[in-house]
Amino acid sequence: MKNLGAVPVSILLCICLAGCASQEKTAPPLTADQSAAKKMLEAQMKEAAQTTRTYHEMDNAALLGHLAEQSKALREPFNSLAYRELQTRKDVDPKALTALVKDNQNAGGLLPLLLLRKLENKAYMDVAAETRAKVLTDALQASKNFNSWGLPNVYLEDASNAMIEAGRSAVPALKRMLGETRPAPLFGSKEYMVAQQYKYRLCDYALFFLKRIEGDAEFKLPRNSEERDGLIKQAK
Repeated sequence: MKNLGAVPVSILLCICLAGCASQEKTAPPLTADQSAAKKMLEAQMKEAAQTTRTYHEMDNAALLGHLAEQSKALREPFNSLAYRELQTRKDVDPKALTALVKDNQNAGGLLPLLLLRKLENKAYMDVAAETRAKVLTDALQASKNFNSWGLPNVYLEDASNAMIEAGRSAVPALKRMLGETRPAPLFGSKEYMVAQQYKYRLCDYALFFLKRIEGDAEFKLPRNSEERDGLIKQAK
């Protein structure tokens, strides 16, 4: 189920085009509309491939600049071309990532922080828990879509695991979010479906993290929002 909505466009386009090609031998000639759609898919596939190549050819300094921009734009790790390229490299300077985190102690520092965690865990743990908590809680608060965090009860993304690792430092900000009942939507077919079933809210994510930080490793969010509201009231 993880990141079902984040399959690279190029893969989806290849599948579509492969399907079209397999039918060409038996299917009647394409209509004008079908032909136009096929050409558009081919153009999009070429553009996606060219963009990927462009990022692959960048040096680390340029990629880090794009990483900072995409982090401030609240891109998910899987939707950040800079993040996706940098995570494949073994020569990324952890000090440069640490500097980006310290210069952006808010939602804008999320991608550098998560990349540091992935590439150099020791340097990541050397970042003060208070700084990590500030970045993570600000990013949670600022989230419009919650795919960066995963689905509580189903799977957790790196950002959620990092939030739990931040421990008590994240608690005050998470408690402030317990009163925020705005929806916490996710994109992707199954993610969207599960989120709709539970009607996830920002306060539900805050409750989930608080319970896990308290040491309840088996905590699951109740399906019923009234039950969750009862737990939220107790947690305030």
